[in-house]
Amino acid sequence: MFTGGFEFVFLLFIAFLLFGPKKLPEIARVLGKGLGELRRASNELKTSLEDEIRNLDRDTETQRRLAASNPPPPYTREHRENVQEARDVLDTAVRSLDHELGASPGGLTETVTDNGHEHRESAHGEPGTRS
Repeated sequence: MFTGGFEFVFLLFIAFLLFGPKKLPEIARVLGKGLGELRRASNELKTSLEDEIRNLDRDTETQRRLAASNPPPPYTREHRENVQEARDVLDTAVRSLDHELGASPGGLTETVTDNGHEHRESAHGEPGTRS
């Protein structure tokens, strides 16, 4: 804000002219106390923020150490067997649903086409149906 001593002296001279010699020391005391309180509050805020950052860093480091000390189990033969068993169960379920529905890989498309064609014919051919 100030670039040199001249500006500061000029402001003191203006304050002296505005407030007079009796009020100037009182104003300086009040300003000094206010700036001191502001500085203390600023330092307190800075300290509390630094403490919180240190706590977060400590928590992160603790989690990192725990993750490093407890690695996930390796992929084993048992896992492969479980995956294969799940695939077999799903394949069996799909086959049984296909069998229950009577659908074959190309049959479902033909049925839909036939239904659409039959529906159009029945809609035009039967009385009392909407077109």
